[in-house]
Amino acid sequence: MILEFPIYRQLDAKDCGPSCLRMIAKFYGRVYSIQNLRE
Repeated sequence: MILEFPIYRQLDAKDCGPSCLRMIAKFYGRVYSIQNLRE
């Protein structure tokens, strides 16, 4: 069983955490902007 996992690239060096959170959230059906996750 292969699951489709969303991929979002970091916009800069400080976006590692927010980008990871965004991918996990999208996998579970939630959508957040990178700006919202930075806060």
